[in-house]
Amino acid sequence: MEGDVTVKSVRRAAQLIKLLGQRATSGWRLSDLAVAAELGKATTHRLLAALTDSGFAYQDPESRRYFLGYEIVRLGSLATRFDVAELARPALLRLARETGDTVFLSVREGLDALCLERQVGDFPIKTLTLTVGDRRPLGVGAGSLALLAFLPEREVAEIIASNAPRLERYPGFAPDELHRLTAEARAQGYAFNDGRIVSAMCAVGVPVLDRRGRVVAAISVAAIRERMAPERIAWIAEALSNEAALLRDRLAEPSAPVPA
Repeated sequence: MEGDVTVKSVRRAAQLIKLLGQRATSGWRLSDLAVAAELGKATTHRLLAALTDSGFAYQDPESRRYFLGYEIVRLGSLATRFDVAELARPALLRLARETGDTVFLSVREGLDALCLERQVGDFPIKTLTLTVGDRRPLGVGAGSLALLAFLPEREVAEIIASNAPRLERYPGFAPDELHRLTAEARAQGYAFNDGRIVSAMCAVGVPVLDRRGRVVAAISVAAIRERMAPERIAWIAEALSNEAALLRDRLAEPSAPVPA
């Protein structure tokens, strides 16, 4: 019974947050918000008090109206992965066109790398090892390795230790080897998967960093081994790094239109 009450309270609080978002500039009077939420005024006031204490709501002292709190705005600014997918799509299309190969966009979600976007080039032999929505343990694959390698070293160690049981499925990314690969990626500025998942496929990945140097996403290019000679790897890494830098600048301007 107590659990049901808690779930109901969470749902009601979430409903209030959504309603506050609908009037982000004009705000709500308590009575109007209670009617819109189909809740009693006492229940609405109690939930708003809790949201205000948490920073999720704010009551203007003059108008007495309720607004979304700054904490919601702050959390929203952290949840950039959906904006990243939209902003990165032109870059991925350019890379797929220039390289002829398959380009991926990945983000971190917990201990996983999540594939958000894929664009396929026109080279006849396609490398389609990931589809949108696929997950892998952080560090497994070029994009995933780029996400991991450029995190703080202590965090890298904690992630590898936590993922150790899952890494048994990927012999090429055993914990000790993954520590070596992350150090190598940091030193050279990009991650390289030399056929460690599919022997005939290689990939290059770079991190997308924000203005504070935090890892936001990773972009990677995958191709058959014959297309990954050292000089082409260097060229792909440079192209990826250039696009990652442009994307970093775009992420710093959230109100800017998505480039065509």
